[in-house]
Amino acid sequence: MTSAARALSSRGERLVLAALALLPLAVYLAARFLGYTKFLRLGAVAVAALVFGMTLFVRPRWGLFFLVFYIYSGVGSWLPVNVALPVSFIVTGAVLLQLVRGGQNRLVDASFWCAVAFFLLFCLQSMLVAPAPMLSVVELANFAKMLLVVYLIVQLVRTADDLRRLAYVVFAGAVATVVLGAAGLYLGIGPAQDNFIGGVFVLRFTGAHENPNRAAAYMCSALPLGLFGARNSREPWLRAAFIAGVILLIIGIFSTFSRSVVVPFAAIALAVLVREVHSKRSWVFLLLLTVAGIVLTPRYYWDRVMALRDVASGSQKDWSVYTRWLAMTTAWELFLKHPLTGVGLGNFIVAGAYKVFLRIVAHNTYLEILVGTGIFGLTTFLWILAAGIRSAVAGARHHWASQPAWVRSLCFYVALSAVSIWLSALFGSMPFRYPLWIPVAASLAVGNLLRSDRAQAAA
Repeated sequence: MTSAARALSSRGERLVLAALALLPLAVYLAARFLGYTKFLRLGAVAVAALVFGMTLFVRPRWGLFFLVFYIYSGVGSWLPVNVALPVSFIVTGAVLLQLVRGGQNRLVDASFWCAVAFFLLFCLQSMLVAPAPMLSVVELANFAKMLLVVYLIVQLVRTADDLRRLAYVVFAGAVATVVLGAAGLYLGIGPAQDNFIGGVFVLRFTGAHENPNRAAAYMCSALPLGLFGARNSREPWLRAAFIAGVILLIIGIFSTFSRSVVVPFAAIALAVLVREVHSKRSWVFLLLLTVAGIVLTPRYYWDRVMALRDVASGSQKDWSVYTRWLAMTTAWELFLKHPLTGVGLGNFIVAGAYKVFLRIVAHNTYLEILVGTGIFGLTTFLWILAAGIRSAVAGARHHWASQPAWVRSLCFYVALSAVSIWLSALFGSMPFRYPLWIPVAASLAVGNLLRSDRAQAAA
C-alpha cells in the first residue's frame, strides 16, 4: 500500500470515529427536535438497567452486597421504585444457574435445616386455629424471603475475604442510614419528619428507616463490625474512617431516643472490654466513647429510660410504656390459653383485640412467636437462631490453620452482632426482618470455613 493510500485510509478511520463520537449528540438533538425526548430518556434508563442487571448476573456477589447495603441503609425510602426486588431475582437466578451447572450446595448445616422444617410444621399447625389465616400466610412468605437471603449469603460468601467484605458492607449501610437521615432532616424529605415524642415535641431520629426503635436496633447490630474494622485495619486512613463511622453510629443510635437500645449497646461495650482486656488502647477508646455518649445525650433521653421503672405498675403516665406493657401481658394471657398451638402465626394483632384497644404487635419477637405458634414454635425458632450462631462462637474459639489471624476476631464480632440484634428483639417484634437473619447467615458461612480449615488441618 502506497503512502497516499495509507493516509487516505487513516483519514477515513478518523472520520468514522468522529461520526460515532457525535452519534449520541445527533440522536439527542433529533429526538429533542421531533419531541421524542421522553422516549429517549426511557430508552436510556432501560439500557442502564440492562447493563446493571447483566453485571449483577455475571457478578452475583456484587448484587448480594448491594442488597445488604440496601437493607441496612434504608435507601429504598429515597427511591421511587423497589430496586431490591429485581436485584433479588437476578442474584437468585445466577445462583440457581451455578447449581444447575454443577455448583456445590454450601448450606449443609443439618441442624439448621431440621430446625427450619420443625418450625414450618408448627407454623402450619397454628394456622388451623388462627382467626385470620391470611396473616399467617403473609408471615410465612416473609419467612421464605428470610431463608432465601440466608441461602444466598451462604452460597456466595465462600472465603474469609468475602465474609470480611460482607461485614464492611453491613457497617457501611448502617453509617449510610445516619448520613441519609441527616440529609433528610436538612432537606425536609424522607421518613424522618413525623416521629415526634408525644407531649414534649421532641423529634426522634430514624435515619432512612421508618421506625426509630428499629433503626436504633439495626445501627447497634452493625456497631461491632465497625469496631472490628477499626481494630484490624492496617491502613491509618482506613482505621480513621472506621473510627469516624463508629462515632457517627453512636450519635445516630442515641439520637433515636430509643430506650431499648441501651441493653444491646451495654452488652457490646462489656463484651468488647472483656475480650480486649489486654489492650489498653481499646479500653480507653471504648470508655471515652461510652462516656461521651452518656454526657452528650440529652437529659430527656435518660428521663425516658428511667420511666421504665413504672412498667410493671400499669402506670399510664408514659403512654408508650403502658401500651407495650398491655400488649405483652395480653400476649402472655393468650399463650396461657393456647400453649401448644398458639393463636396463629402473626395473628396476635387480631386475637388480642379483645383487650388491646390499639392495632399493635406484642413488641417482643420471642413473645410474638410464642403467642402465635405455641411453646414448640418458639423452641424451634430459638433452635434456628442457635444453629446459626454456634458456628461463629466456634470460629471465635478456633485456632485457624489455613486462614488469616483476623478471622478469629471477625467471628467474635459477627457473633456479637447477632447477640445485639437478638437483644433488641426483646423490645420489638421483628421475627422476619432481614437484620435478624443476616448474622445467622454470616455464622453459617463461618461454619463452611471451619469445616474446610479442619479438613486441611487433618490432611
